[in-house]
Parts: sequence; structure tokens; C-alpha cells
Amino acid sequence: MRKQKIKEILWGIGLVAAAVYIVMNQMHLLSFHLGLGTIFWTAVFGILLINSIAGKSIFGMVFSVTFLLIVYAGPLHITKIVPWTLLLAACLVYVGLCLIFAKGWRRDTLFRINHHQNKYDQIWEDGEFKTTGDNFSSRSRDENDRNIVINQRLSEVSRYVHSQNLESVTINSTLGETNVYLDSAKVAGDTVVINLNASMSEVVIYLPLSWRIEDHLAAVFGEVEINGTSTGGGPKVLLQGSSKFGEVTINYV
Repeated sequence: MRKQKIKEILWGIGLVAAAVYIVMNQMHLLSFHLGLGTIFWTAVFGILLINSIAGKSIFGMVFSVTFLLIVYAGPLHITKIVPWTLLLAACLVYVGLCLIFAKGWRRDTLFRINHHQNKYDQIWEDGEFKTTGDNFSSRSRDENDRNIVINQRLSEVSRYVHSQNLESVTINSTLGETNVYLDSAKVAGDTVVINLNASMSEVVIYLPLSWRIEDHLAAVFGEVEINGTSTGGGPKVLLQGSSKFGEVTINYV
């Protein structure tokens, strides 16, 4: 079963369970009572926590637990430390765990095979081949697109950009994970702009080896990691925008 399908099932189970509880609570069939807001956010952050554990996302695990603690601050008698003290502590925990475990917890991507004529990709990841691209997924972008916009909220998305006249990529990511593959794209001029607006998200961007990254990103309580070194000779990549409470990774492939 595909990972995305499992996540959809978990979200479905959580929402159904929340609906059942709401009905039983209104009928006074339970000995304890929770507000509607508490039920909703418990379902949301609980499922995000499970997804993060399954996806080996340190960021997702830390902040899912943090927001669950904020939701239950009253019963846990920790109202004096929410939200800012708890959020600051979560940021420190996240950075600390990244320093200790991040390398070992990254997904295993052993190698990547690009079939340019047929326009699809095969990736060996998590012990299996995953095939995506124009022949297999509507998520791939058209070759004529110059300005790509990618929006993600409370989910995990992957976008394969095949544009042969690329000018800019705008990534809006909130509470989730976004993977952007640019290794099959070609730049219209000498420079391509990547505008990033990320909040509590993990963003991974894959670039060709010849592209030269110029980092102007404002990272607030997060980090920008570049894996690999450019061989030069290619276009300049202007990375700008902001990333708050998240992680941005640039991989040369």
C-alpha cells in the first residue's frame, strides 16, 4: 500500500472517530467530556504524529507532541508555560535531536534513474522502486511552464518539474513535507529564482549538479542544509524567502 494512501486512511479514521465522539458526547453517553475544538485538534495532531513517526520526521514528531500539550494544557496543569515557553523548548529539542539523530533518520534514497525520453522517474526509496512522472502522475509539471507554484498544507507532496523554460519556482508549505525535483528542468536564462514560504515544514529540493545555489533564505528557528557541491557552469539559483520552525534541504543529484 502506498504511503500516501496509508496517510489518507489515518486521516479518515481520525475524523470518523472524532465524529462518533461528538455524537456520543452530545447524547451524554460518555463519563468524560471534551470540547469540539479539543476533539478536532486532537485528531489533527494525533494523526500528524503517527504520520511523522512512519515518515521518520523529527520535526513532525516534536511539534505534533508540542501542539497536543498545548491543546491539553488545562488538564495537564501546564498553562503557565504555553504557548511560547513550550514552543521555545520544542525548537531546542528539535535542533538537539537533529544534531544527534537527523543523519540516521533520513530516508534512504540509494539511486535515481531518469528516463528522459519517456519522461518518468524511478526512485529506489524505503526498499522499493517508486515510479513517477508524466506517464504515471498528474503531479508532473508541463514542459512549457515558466513559473511554477507549489502549495502544500497539512500533507506531503512531491512535484517533478520538467519545464524547459524555467524562470521561477514558488513553494508555499505549511505543516507538512514538500519534495521538489528540478533535475529534469532547464532554465530560460542565466538565473532561476526559488521563492520559499515555509512554516513548520520540511522542504527538500533536488538540483542538477551544474546549478549554482545562492542562498538568501531567512531561516527562523530552523536550518538550511546543502548536500553535495556544484560542478559549476550552470545557471545561478537564487534561493529567497523564509522558513520558520522548519528544515530546508538542497540535494545535488
